[in-house]
Amino acid sequence: MKIAIIGAGRVGTTLGAQFQRAGHHVVYGARTPDSPKYAGIGTVATISDAAAAADVVVLTTPWAGAQEALEGAGDLTGKVLVDATNPIGPGMVLTHGTTDSGAEQVARWAPGARVVKAFNSIGMEVMANPVFANGRSVLWMSGDDADACAQVAELATSIGFEPVRLGPLARARFQEPAALVWITASATLGREFSWGILRR
Repeated sequence: MKIAIIGAGRVGTTLGAQFQRAGHHVVYGARTPDSPKYAGIGTVATISDAAAAADVVVLTTPWAGAQEALEGAGDLTGKVLVDATNPIGPGMVLTHGTTDSGAEQVARWAPGARVVKAFNSIGMEVMANPVFANGRSVLWMSGDDADACAQVAELATSIGFEPVRLGPLARARFQEPAALVWITASATLGREFSWGILRR
């Protein structure tokens, strides 16, 4: 797949490196693509150019910069847009929840995009290696478009995850708080753990 990573920070570059290893073509979208700070991470373009050439756009910016980044991406109608952000404000409090979600807000900021919530409820260490001795990390995801979800599931599987679709995009209202559970648990468990499923 041709993937645009919007946001070339630690989360974006960790996912981007994994996608590249799996054989996907990755371009990072940045406001200042010529900045020396991006040296050595791979191909960097403007946000709009990266998004225009991509099959899948992955939003990995901090929540405070998400709207501006999406405005810079231009028209994303028909594009698969993976929302990997979390709407966390000061004091580690969710800015959306119960009756709305960050993912639904992202969909309003990018009308026409096929938004899938994914890659938000685990840490970078798990993104870098989602395979554990006792199984693969579960990747929670939600979205309204079944084909878009299937594409994201294929992408997640290609880098080692076990994707599980929770349902429509509104389920992100429960998926986003899971990120706070992971962050809170990491203070006790460390960062080399993830979600799994026990089945009978």
